[in-house]
Amino acid sequence: MEKLKFSYFQLTFGQEETYLKPEDTYIRLKKFGYDAIELCPPKGRYGLGVSIEKFLDDHRELKDKYGLGISCLNECWGEMWDPFSPNYKTLTEKKTAELAIAETKITIDLASELQAPFVTVAVAIHAPITKENVSECSQIAVESLRTMANYAKQKNVRLVFEATNHLEMGKFVNTVANHRLLIDNTGVDNIGIQIDWFHANFEELNAYEAVMDAGNLLWHMHFRDSNSLTPGYGTVDFKAVIRALKKIDYKGYCTIESAPMIPDPDTAAKDGIDYLKFLERIAEYQISPEFPNGYAIR
Repeated sequence: MEKLKFSYFQLTFGQEETYLKPEDTYIRLKKFGYDAIELCPPKGRYGLGVSIEKFLDDHRELKDKYGLGISCLNECWGEMWDPFSPNYKTLTEKKTAELAIAETKITIDLASELQAPFVTVAVAIHAPITKENVSECSQIAVESLRTMANYAKQKNVRLVFEATNHLEMGKFVNTVANHRLLIDNTGVDNIGIQIDWFHANFEELNAYEAVMDAGNLLWHMHFRDSNSLTPGYGTVDFKAVIRALKKIDYKGYCTIESAPMIPDPDTAAKDGIDYLKFLERIAEYQISPEFPNGYAIR
């Protein structure tokens, strides 16, 4: 049984470290046994003036120096994540979907340069989704995702599609079931599902079932707990999550995303991976034929 692979979303360590002192993240992740790092490009409200060229040069060098993979590039849309900004990007209105597609293509190019397998996209919304406009909004989202995916395929990059909870983005694509429906409607084979366990905690009835429902489309995950802190600090049933991952033979990264960093970055990063690796060991035992009495029928 293959071991899970662990990554950390660098931006949660703060913009100063992410863009001005990126090596600090690599040192921390290598120290605590991570396999990879997830990056957020310097654009929109992120970057602190760092150029795309410097961002690429830094991470080309650092990933080789520390032997870490790049699990994903996170496409964060929005000038200040403000739905009334003229630069706001969504997938549900044509005028803003065009901006989202353009921005995502830039991030796909960066992922290709850095040999990252995935780019994260999300269905941000501007105007509310209602029963009167849901069909039109869904069609715009499908067409946008298809356009992005076709571009990504030329670059040997796949998209992972994350749902946010209804308090942030309204009741639209906020469940694994609706992930699958929208992806199926695109007709492409290089879009998968990214579950973020903070958001899923609001929407899914059961963590184990969410993994099983995502199944072969589950390509990437964000691990943060019910209170948005590092895994183990809240109430999400990560033991059930990992048991399900083992049953579907999950091959992707388990990327920890803790916001805020409580009690401090080093402790959060260490506790997160230690906790999940402990649960992995328990899950492997629980699904073995030896559990619970120590014998297996031969």
